[in-house]
Order: sequence, then C-alpha cells, then structure tokens
Amino acid sequence: MTSEADEEIALLRRQLERERRARTTAETVGEQSTAQLYDAVVQLQQAEAELRARAEQQAQLRLVAGLVRQDLDPQAVLRRAVTAIGPVVQADRCVIRLADGVSIGSVVEQWSLPGCHLAAGLEVPPAFAGLCLETAHRRETLSIDDVTADPRIGPENTAHLVDVMGIGSYLGAPMWVAGKLVGWLALHAVRTSRPWSPDRRALVEQLASDLGSALSQAQAYRHMTEAVEHLEEANRVKSELVSTVSHELRTPLASINGYLEVLADEDLGAITDRQRRVIEVISRNGDRLASLVENLLTLARSDSGETGIDHTLLDLVEVVRESHRVLEPAAQAGQVSVRVVESAPSPVRGSRDELERLVINLVSNAIKFTPAGGEVSLQLTTTEDHVTLTVADTGVGIAAEDVPLVFDRFYRAQSATTNAVQGTGLGLAVVRTIVDHHAGHIELTSEPDAGTRVRVRLPRAVPAGAASA
Repeated sequence: MTSEADEEIALLRRQLERERRARTTAETVGEQSTAQLYDAVVQLQQAEAELRARAEQQAQLRLVAGLVRQDLDPQAVLRRAVTAIGPVVQADRCVIRLADGVSIGSVVEQWSLPGCHLAAGLEVPPAFAGLCLETAHRRETLSIDDVTADPRIGPENTAHLVDVMGIGSYLGAPMWVAGKLVGWLALHAVRTSRPWSPDRRALVEQLASDLGSALSQAQAYRHMTEAVEHLEEANRVKSELVSTVSHELRTPLASINGYLEVLADEDLGAITDRQRRVIEVISRNGDRLASLVENLLTLARSDSGETGIDHTLLDLVEVVRESHRVLEPAAQAGQVSVRVVESAPSPVRGSRDELERLVINLVSNAIKFTPAGGEVSLQLTTTEDHVTLTVADTGVGIAAEDVPLVFDRFYRAQSATTNAVQGTGLGLAVVRTIVDHHAGHIELTSEPDAGTRVRVRLPRAVPAGAASA
C-alpha cells in the first residue's frame, strides 16, 4: 500500500513539475512578447515622430521658398528670406552675406530677436572668415555649437565673436549657384550656446540652396530689366535722332526740288537738252531722298506711338490717282506701264499722307522690280465692309524663303541684290506699319520670274449721311 502511495505521490510531483516548467516557459514567452511589442511601439512612435519632423521641415521649406519667390527684386528677396528663416530655424539672429570673390563679403540683410541686432560695420575676424571660406569651398556647412570651445577659432577671435558680436553658436551654410559661391546663410545663438541638430543643419543647407536659386533668379530678372531699359532708351534716342534728322532734311529737300522745278520750267531762262537731263537726274535722286525721309518719319512716329492718323473721311480712289500722277515719271523712265483699274467710290477713314505713302511705296517697289516693257496694275474693289487695293506686277518675283521676311525693316530679298535694285529695305516695312495704323490687313504672294501681288484690305468707312439714313 505504501509503495502504491509513493508511486502516486511521485507521479503527482512529476506532473506538478511539468506544469511549473510550462508556466515558467509561458511567462518567459509572454515577457518576451511584451518586450517585443513595447519595442515595436517605441520604434513606431520614433518613426512617426521622424515623419512628423520631416513633414514639418518640408512645410517650413515650402513656406520659406514661397516667401522668397514672391518678389523679383534681389534686396526684397533677401529681406523676406531672413525674416522667414530666422524664426523657422529658431535662431536669435539670421544673417546673409554676399560673396565678393575675395572675402566672405559684408552683411547685406539680417533679422534678429529684440536686443540681438548686429551693429553695422562689425565684421568677423580674418581667421574666422578664412575658416568660413575653407569650409564653403569644401561644400560643407560650418556648425559650431559653442564658439568658446572650438579650437579652430583661437582665443583672440573667440573674444571678438563672443564679446563684440555676441555669437555663442554659429551655423553657416554656403549658397552655391551653377558652380559659383554667391554668399552665406548664417544663424547665430546670441550670448548663449546651443547644439545644432542634424535635422537643423539639413534644413539650413536646403534653405541656403533654395535662397541661392531665388536670388540668382531675381538678379537675372534685374539684369534683364536693366538691359531692356537700356535698349528702350537707345531705341528712343535713335527714334528721336531719326525724326530730328529727317525733319531737318525735309526743308532743304523741298527747297532743292522747288528750284529744280523752276529751272525745268525755264522760269530763269532757257536751258539746253543736256542741262534738262541733268536736272531730271537730280530731281529723281531728290525724290528718292524725299521718299526715304518720309519713310523714316513714318517709322519714327510709329516707334514713338504717334500714328499720325487724323481719322479723315477720304476716297481711296483719289489717293490712288494722286499717287499714280506722282509716280508716272518714274514709270516712264523705267519703261514700265502703270494701269489703274478704278471702282466705285472707296471711302476709308485715316491719314491721307500715310495712305499716299502706302500706295507710293507699293507702286514704286513694283516699278523697281519690273523690267522694261513690263506692267504694274492697281485695282480697287469695294465691298460692304472693306476696300481692297491690289498692286500686281510682272517683275522678277520673290523667292519663297524671302516672302515671310519682306515686311521686316531693312530686309532686302535676294532678287534685289541679284538685279542690282536700289533701295533701303524700308518700303514694305512702312507699308505694313501704315496698314496696322489703319486696322487693315496685308498679304503678299509671289512667284520668281512671274511677278508679285500685294493685297491691302482696309475697313470701309460709312459716310455720316449714309449711316443716318
């Protein structure tokens, strides 16, 4: 009996031992699982905090980038930058220096908390400036948590930085743009020291990069604006010169042509045939010069904003007749016939002088490019809304590649050079200017060795009586 009891007791003890070991194992596993779960939670919280910090940093970068790019004036960009960056980085003072190629340059903008302003004219010691340059050329950020404890600075420089400039901690990032050092973005802890965290350094480096790009863009815009202003001023002076010279030429030319008419009419006595031919040559060249003066004056008025349009109601038929009369001697000299196909009255509203200049330029251009025996035709057609003038010739024509350029100032087509046709390349440019002044439209078609056709369409004017009817 005792033996059986002992066996049962031993069996119970073994069962109890197995249960104890099982509980111990379970407790150990539970503790390990709890520890692992805790570690996972901690890691998750750290990751979440890191993500939040990065998101906040990106938001700060976007905020500062948006602020510094709101203006295209370089000084305004710098002012916005220091005002925005200082509080974002939680510095006591934010300073921007622009490099001059030799030293670290002078302070051009700064922001600071009350009582932390950097006095004007205070500059960093040469040894510290050299340290800044050396670090910048390695494309690195100079980070000093405690100025008094950094052996690279030296006692004398430390005293100046701390006692005179109030710098306890320094964080300076160089601004590089297109391989060129343009300046520094520096943050100071004033009269105290603080550690600059890796995140803070990374933020300042990115801000310096963004600021350098924004500053470069603003400077490029300023240079472009200044260049445009210089060009506009040069163009204004040129236009004034052209206008003044043209006006000064007008009077003596009119006098010369007037006296030539007196001589040709033999009002001062009879002249020989040879003298008459000489007078005709002088007269033709005088007319050419007078035409050039009028073209220059038209362009000068256009450049200055003076169109010269007086909005007079006139009949384009009369303008064509008068222009034909003026150009008939040139046509006869070139042995070119000029044919006018008139229509019913063609009322337009504009400047008689400019419209005569338009017709004269078109027809004289056609005459010059038409060989002897050829023909130039002028045709007017009138519709309810428009009056169209078509000038066609049987001349040498214009190459296809030259057609888009013939209305540009001073452009001379290859056919002009090949056929030794005199001219300045202003005639058609003036025509287009006048057409624009009158809210019209112009088109040119041409075929080499076959001729050229220019069509000008102007708004048709409605006489007052017809409008009221």
